[in-house]
Amino acid sequence: MGPEASDFSNQVHDFDPGLDNGLFWTVPVGANSVFVNPGSGRASLVVKNLEMEDYFNVVNALQDGSNNPVTVSFDVQWAPGVKHFKVRDAGTGMAGHFIMNSATMVWSAESNGVAFQSGPANTSASVSGQVGHERNGVFFQ
Repeated sequence: MGPEASDFSNQVHDFDPGLDNGLFWTVPVGANSVFVNPGSGRASLVVKNLEMEDYFNVVNALQDGSNNPVTVSFDVQWAPGVKHFKVRDAGTGMAGHFIMNSATMVWSAESNGVAFQSGPANTSASVSGQVGHERNGVFFQ
């Protein structure tokens, strides 16, 4: 049995954009970093040299604690899919049309002169992926 999900004693790095913009783990990227074809399920997100912060563990990150600057790059590719499904939940005000697929990712990071690199994209695996179009909030109707 592995460590409990709430045990962060072995976590050494937590790369995220911080909470400075008022959004939780969210940062804008350029329009040329994103490609989406919702009809096929194919998509990509390619970001190079994005400045973020290394909070060392998720608890410290949630408290906006001490951190080091870090630069990250990643390339996520969602493959075309064939299983289409629709969701509509009036209770939460969300509706969408999605395509199940899979994704691969390659990433790198550099913090305080130390570089980290994932394996090649063809060695990554996804449990589940989805690409689609969602409406929520004022756009739900």
